[in-house]
Amino acid sequence: MKLSTLFTVGLLFLGINAAIARVGIPIPYGDEDKIIKILDLPDTEEFQLEDGTYFDIGKMYTISHIVWLPYSNTEVVITGYVDDDTYVELTPEQLIEIAALAKVEIPETASASFFDRIGGKIVLGLLALVVLYGIYASYFKKDTE
Repeated sequence: MKLSTLFTVGLLFLGINAAIARVGIPIPYGDEDKIIKILDLPDTEEFQLEDGTYFDIGKMYTISHIVWLPYSNTEVVITGYVDDDTYVELTPEQLIEIAALAKVEIPETASASFFDRIGGKIVLGLLALVVLYGIYASYFKKDTE
């Protein structure tokens, strides 16, 4: 009885995978750059780029994710924030100069958001536990027959 149940679940899983592949439903995974604004700078000539846009101070890091749940991220770098997709690389000397010009305090270090650092790992771990428990319960449950 146990073997036939496991065999049926395996065939169902393969059938679902084949159906998803046939329809072309993408499973999102990979790396993504996250750029987040952390400090507003005044819109003055000193903080204007060649194309006329202004930049602020932001942090940038890359997350690795599967189904939008991050499981890894790179070291956070302080950058110039233009928008959610664009940033300007700044050296530590440039950051010190910008802080003096704008009369603001720029943090020396920053960290990724809680969900990007830990939250995705917690959710992925809980999902893995649920799947493992389901396998355990279906395979090792006692037969009443």
